[in-house]
Amino acid sequence: MKSPWFGKLFQRAAQKDIVQLRQRAGAGDAEAQYQLALRLGTGHGTAPNHEEAVEWFRRAAEQGHAEAQNALGLCYDEGTGVPRDAAQADLWYRKAAEQGHAGAQNNLGLSFRKGEGVPKDLEEAARWFRLAAEQGYPDAEYSLGLAYARGEGVLQDRARAVKWLHKAAEQGEVNAMHRLARELHKKAEKKAEFREAGRWYRAAADQGHLDAMYYLALLHSDGSGMAENFVEAASWLQQAAEQFHAQAQFELGRRHMAGLGVPPNPTEGAKWFRRAADQGHQPAQVQLGRCYLEGKGVPLDLTRAYRWFFLAARAGDKDAGMERDKLTGALTGEQMSEAKARIAAFTPKRPV
Repeated sequence: MKSPWFGKLFQRAAQKDIVQLRQRAGAGDAEAQYQLALRLGTGHGTAPNHEEAVEWFRRAAEQGHAEAQNALGLCYDEGTGVPRDAAQADLWYRKAAEQGHAGAQNNLGLSFRKGEGVPKDLEEAARWFRLAAEQGYPDAEYSLGLAYARGEGVLQDRARAVKWLHKAAEQGEVNAMHRLARELHKKAEKKAEFREAGRWYRAAADQGHLDAMYYLALLHSDGSGMAENFVEAASWLQQAAEQFHAQAQFELGRRHMAGLGVPPNPTEGAKWFRRAADQGHQPAQVQLGRCYLEGKGVPLDLTRAYRWFFLAARAGDKDAGMERDKLTGALTGEQMSEAKARIAAFTPKRPV
């Protein structure tokens, strides 16, 4: 363990650094202006001050400092220290992008893909992604890989998608890891191909990617390319479910009902169905309705059963519609009124 004086010494050095940066920045040094803005934005060696940080970013940006131009674009993009303004963000991204700044090129590509601050233009988005990707920028490699996978602004090409996703994944881009795993998984036929997909799911899952946890659990369940392990699968589902992943909550509920990788526990199963159903997950709403219809894991309650069947049917589930219709004549007028009140009060709960 470091001695207590180390932190104080570091803070004093940082404060001294700020004084020197202010002097150089005030004299017009663009790099010092940029570095001072970074410290003001992060509170490194000084109290954080986003508004002042923006002004120093601006001074450096107006001198053509590409990093500062991109940073100023991000401030406008996110509304940090200035009111959010997508058009201003793109103006500064473009200035930096035209100087070859890979991060700004990717940011500008994202703006064109979403149509934020500029007209939506997938071909222009792909052009900027490519410029940044060819510099080895992992976010752009992921964006370009995604464009090839979806056929957005480029001809759909799975081989090129895998190539760029693999480049980004090798650099640790977690979304690329997951998307690469999905592309490999969809076309896998041999065990080695399933194992490779599983390797990238695991890499993304280890970094907290919830979808990767879910799909890794499915691979562990069907034994495709890796040892069948229902306990391991349930463990990954549990991790994702606890972080509000609705599909994982539903699947974990099913496994508690069936005793697959976990002890059979209808109460626990109904609990996870409810959590997914509360987010608007249709299959979970149907299963929770059946739990109330049969008194499985919850007290038998036709009113609540009707409510969940109704909500799932309204979202387009035909099985739920049939279950709802069967119950319609079984409810008293008072029960139907209660069910309708519960239906009217329902609002999907989204993860924070």
